[in-house]
Amino acid sequence: MRKLSRLEANKDVRRILNRHGVDLGHAQYSVSGMDIRLTGWLCKYDGSDFGASQIESMIHEFQRVLNGYTISGDFENWNFTSDHISHIGGKDEEKEEAMFYEEEDYGEVG
Repeated sequence: MRKLSRLEANKDVRRILNRHGVDLGHAQYSVSGMDIRLTGWLCKYDGSDFGASQIESMIHEFQRVLNGYTISGDFENWNFTSDHISHIGGKDEEKEEAMFYEEEDYGEVG
Protein backbone atom coordinates (compact mmCIF):
# COMPACT_ATOMS: atom_id res chain seq x y z
CA MET A 1 0.00 0.00 0.00
CA ARG A 2 1.47 3.34 -1.01
CA LYS A 3 1.14 6.41 1.18
CA LEU A 4 -1.29 9.00 -0.14
CA SER A 5 -0.22 12.61 -0.54
CA ARG A 6 -2.01 15.13 1.67
CA LEU A 7 -3.88 16.41 -1.39
CA GLU A 8 -5.09 12.89 -2.30
CA ALA A 9 -6.14 12.17 1.29
CA ASN A 10 -8.06 15.49 1.53
CA LYS A 11 -9.77 14.68 -1.79
CA ASP A 12 -10.83 11.24 -0.48
CA VAL A 13 -12.14 12.77 2.77
CA ARG A 14 -14.20 15.34 0.86
CA ARG A 15 -15.53 12.64 -1.48
CA ILE A 16 -16.65 10.47 1.47
CA LEU A 17 -18.28 13.40 3.27
CA ASN A 18 -20.15 14.37 0.10
CA ARG A 19 -21.23 10.77 -0.52
CA HIS A 20 -22.80 10.69 2.96
CA GLY A 21 -24.55 14.02 2.47
CA VAL A 22 -22.53 16.10 4.95
CA ASP A 23 -23.13 19.85 4.56
CA LEU A 24 -19.58 21.18 4.16
CA GLY A 25 -20.83 24.71 4.80
CA HIS A 26 -21.01 23.72 8.50
CA ALA A 27 -18.35 21.01 8.75
CA GLN A 28 -14.60 21.37 8.28
CA TYR A 29 -11.98 18.68 7.78
CA SER A 30 -8.23 18.45 7.88
CA VAL A 31 -5.69 15.73 7.16
CA SER A 32 -2.32 15.87 8.85
CA GLY A 33 0.05 12.95 8.66
CA MET A 34 -2.13 9.88 9.18
CA ASP A 35 -4.87 11.73 11.14
CA ILE A 36 -8.23 12.94 9.86
CA ARG A 37 -9.89 15.60 12.02
CA LEU A 38 -13.47 16.74 11.49
CA THR A 39 -14.88 19.81 13.27
CA GLY A 40 -17.78 22.28 13.15
CA TRP A 41 -21.44 21.22 13.07
CA LEU A 42 -22.37 17.84 11.57
CA CYS A 43 -25.60 18.04 9.56
CA LYS A 44 -27.00 16.95 6.22
CA TYR A 45 -27.59 19.22 3.23
CA ASP A 46 -31.22 19.73 4.31
CA GLY A 47 -30.14 20.73 7.84
CA SER A 48 -31.30 17.49 9.47
CA ASP A 49 -29.15 15.61 11.97
CA PHE A 50 -27.32 12.32 11.46
CA GLY A 51 -28.02 9.16 13.43
CA ALA A 52 -25.32 7.10 15.15
CA SER A 53 -25.69 4.29 12.57
CA GLN A 54 -25.14 6.77 9.71
CA ILE A 55 -21.98 8.06 11.38
CA GLU A 56 -20.80 4.50 11.98
CA SER A 57 -21.26 3.79 8.26
CA MET A 58 -19.26 6.91 7.37
CA ILE A 59 -16.45 5.89 9.76
CA HIS A 60 -16.31 2.42 8.19
CA GLU A 61 -15.97 3.99 4.75
CA PHE A 62 -13.12 6.21 5.99
CA GLN A 63 -11.39 3.10 7.36
CA ARG A 64 -11.89 1.23 4.09
CA VAL A 65 -10.78 4.01 1.74
CA LEU A 66 -8.09 5.56 3.95
CA ASN A 67 -6.69 2.41 5.54
CA GLY A 68 -4.29 3.17 8.41
CA TYR A 69 -5.59 6.68 9.08
CA THR A 70 -7.13 7.58 12.43
CA ILE A 71 -10.32 9.60 12.41
CA SER A 72 -11.76 11.89 15.05
CA GLY A 73 -14.88 14.01 14.89
CA ASP A 74 -15.06 16.87 17.36
CA PHE A 75 -18.27 18.53 16.26
CA GLU A 76 -20.51 20.79 18.33
CA ASN A 77 -23.29 18.20 18.12
CA TRP A 78 -21.33 14.90 17.81
CA ASN A 79 -18.03 13.50 19.05
CA PHE A 80 -16.62 10.30 17.63
CA THR A 81 -13.54 8.20 17.06
CA SER A 82 -13.19 4.92 15.23
CA ASP A 83 -14.63 3.04 18.24
CA HIS A 84 -17.04 5.44 20.01
CA ILE A 85 -19.81 7.86 19.02
CA SER A 86 -21.46 10.41 21.35
CA HIS A 87 -24.34 12.69 20.41
CA ILE A 88 -24.03 15.98 22.27
CA GLY A 89 -27.03 17.78 20.77
CA GLY A 90 -28.59 20.81 22.42
CA LYS A 91 -28.96 21.53 26.12
CA ASP A 92 -32.45 20.00 26.28
CA GLU A 93 -31.61 16.88 24.29
CA GLU A 94 -30.56 13.56 25.81
CA LYS A 95 -27.15 12.17 24.96
CA GLU A 96 -27.06 9.28 22.51
CA GLU A 97 -24.05 7.00 22.63
CA ALA A 98 -22.99 3.99 20.63
CA MET A 99 -20.02 1.74 21.18
CA PHE A 100 -18.64 -0.29 18.30
CA TYR A 101 -16.74 -2.71 20.56
CA GLU A 102 -18.87 -3.88 23.44
CA GLU A 103 -16.73 -6.85 24.52
CA GLU A 104 -15.11 -4.95 27.38
CA ASP A 105 -16.85 -3.06 30.15
CA TYR A 106 -15.55 0.50 30.27
CA GLY A 107 -17.76 1.56 33.18
CA GLU A 108 -20.15 4.47 33.17
CA VAL A 109 -19.72 7.33 30.75
CA GLY A 110 -20.41 10.64 32.42
